[in-house]
Amino acid sequence: MAQTVAEHFESERQKVLNQCTKCGICVKKCPILKHTILKDTPPREIQEKVVDFLSTGISNDTVYTKAFACMECYECVSGRCPNGLSPLTINEIIKAEYRRNNLADIPYTDPKDRLAKQRVLASIQVSSPDYKLIFTPSRKEHAKYVFFPGCNVYLQPEKILSALDVMNLVTDDYAFVPGMDYCCGNVYIEAGDIEKGYQAAKELVDKMAAYKPEAVILWCPTCYCRFITTIADTLDIPFKFISFTQFLADNIEKLPFKGRMNKTLTLHEACKMAFIGKDCSSPRQLLQGIPGVNLVEMPRHGANTVCCGSSAMDFFPGSMAVMRDERLKEAEQTNADILVDICQTCHNIFAAEEPKYHYKIMSYVSVVAAALGIEREDKYKKYKQWGSLTRILQDAEEFIGESPYSREEIVQTLRNSIAPK
Repeated sequence: MAQTVAEHFESERQKVLNQCTKCGICVKKCPILKHTILKDTPPREIQEKVVDFLSTGISNDTVYTKAFACMECYECVSGRCPNGLSPLTINEIIKAEYRRNNLADIPYTDPKDRLAKQRVLASIQVSSPDYKLIFTPSRKEHAKYVFFPGCNVYLQPEKILSALDVMNLVTDDYAFVPGMDYCCGNVYIEAGDIEKGYQAAKELVDKMAAYKPEAVILWCPTCYCRFITTIADTLDIPFKFISFTQFLADNIEKLPFKGRMNKTLTLHEACKMAFIGKDCSSPRQLLQGIPGVNLVEMPRHGANTVCCGSSAMDFFPGSMAVMRDERLKEAEQTNADILVDICQTCHNIFAAEEPKYHYKIMSYVSVVAAALGIEREDKYKKYKQWGSLTRILQDAEEFIGESPYSREEIVQTLRNSIAPK
């Protein structure tokens, strides 16, 4: 395919200018805007200002809020607009215009940056050999599968290690491509850095294609959705994608579970996967395949699920918190022992709130690992709950000594992220 992401976005911008009727349906049905200053603004008025901005480039608070409060939940990608436009893409075009014209500061963590918080925080949660493992690509020339974890899960490195442990129980015919050094491009595109995102996606596709796989197994739901809704429109991809939950569900008979879990679980799925009609069933098949699991659904689940607040946390944290708390209270009504999440961003958002509720919050891979007798400690969740610099440094002392980062770099990263106290 000849077009870049920038060219694809420009084509979509022209579609908006030519086809948008400013009906406001996309605004009216957006789940986050009712938790912002736009809650009392008529949807048609909001959309009129969006189209005006795309035509003139003149910024205003309405357009800024509409775009930067976006949760990137993908609920509006298809079937929302009567004319087939993608409100999510419109929001990303707006952010790209804001960046290009220096209309707003749009900071983001570049995964390739040596001091990216994921790299630094991972280094104080796992041993030096394990840290090296999750940053080292496989050397084999060919593999049936390529496993790619994405970037954000590196905040929670034990989940990558647990995923690799489980992968090894199923097959050795796979190659590992680490995140951070490689990226699907989402972190850049979401922040309006379009060309950088396109180049990152191209580099990753080339890296994965070099192994000549039948399929690429993606841990991250955002990577999956970004590939099939944006990148696939700009690059020829010579393999299929499957989610890690789908891979495990398809191979569950190979997992040697130990005894019975005897727990009631409720599931907060990856909303964006459900909203684009992908992979609602495999997380349930996987969890229900664990001996002794009783899965109880929340009222909003499957195609009718709800977002945790996700990307709204970057610019509208108060709005995100409303979405988060609504979901956690809904989970409490199920009387489950464990709230299971699929997406690492959901886990990041939920983790510190666990002490407020009667249930535990666990990633699905941690649940699977526990049922296999190979669970690793979720130190990120513990550290988020503590929020104490002194306490975290004391707990992580062993790994700090092995870290490739200085103590000063570690302290600064903790202060800027999960340990302001």
